[in-house]
Amino acid sequence: MALKFNWFKPARATSSVGIYLTQNALYGVADAEDQQVVQRPLGRGESAPAALQALVTEQGWQGRALRLALSRQWYQQTQLEKPAMPDDELAQALPWLMRELVDEPVDSLLFDYIDLPPNPQGQARIAVYYSRREPLAELVRAAGVLGEVATIGVDELAMANLLEPEVRGLILHKVPGQELVMTFIHQRQWHFSRTIRGFQALDDEQAAVDQFVFDNLLLELQRSIDYAVGQLKLNAPGRWYLALPERVTPAIQAAIGQVFDLKPESLTHARLPPVSLPALGILREEQA
Repeated sequence: MALKFNWFKPARATSSVGIYLTQNALYGVADAEDQQVVQRPLGRGESAPAALQALVTEQGWQGRALRLALSRQWYQQTQLEKPAMPDDELAQALPWLMRELVDEPVDSLLFDYIDLPPNPQGQARIAVYYSRREPLAELVRAAGVLGEVATIGVDELAMANLLEPEVRGLILHKVPGQELVMTFIHQRQWHFSRTIRGFQALDDEQAAVDQFVFDNLLLELQRSIDYAVGQLKLNAPGRWYLALPERVTPAIQAAIGQVFDLKPESLTHARLPPVSLPALGILREEQA
């Protein structure tokens, strides 16, 4: 589920580290089973490549394969009808397909895509992800001093690896500073997501949980599910998961349970906050 840009060399290391790059910090997980998360904030004026080098050095991760997950500040996504051409030709044709849809020269960008479920008319679709080339190249150069980049992916795809392969699931994920996101996942494949605005207060650790009113959240969830099932013809999720601040999770579980007659499972705990999950997900990708 990662963006496997073809100019990265395959990693030769025998062990891997998952690292999630956000705007303000890096989160690293070296063992998918132990789930010990290391956080390293970016210093004032510090670049992401410098912070990546520092994190790897501080943790003694030199020589390991680095699996990098990018937050939404690093990439954009758009969806298209899938052209009728072989997959290898499609990968090469992405810059040409996207040239009218981006605001920068296509040779300054990197593109990759995933297949999506067909639309209600049966037309095949793809989600195209693109990032600026030079910032990613700087990351690779910085990592190359200490190890090697095995893959670079995006957070919403990395999250899909947290579920068991057979699960048809819905995840509610809240990263500090970003909007709440609802995602449909089936067989570890991203199928659909929607941003649910107006819940930045979930990040406020000083706000009393009993002051939150979740009626709007429940309404937006119902609307999103109705759209995905009714308009996109996706199957309803069989299991729900929460990747939310631990202190608000029980209240949201209770609110969802009253309306939807189910209890969502939490993917987080004290040692594994929501912001660290993409690092764990990108690390688990190698086991998928």
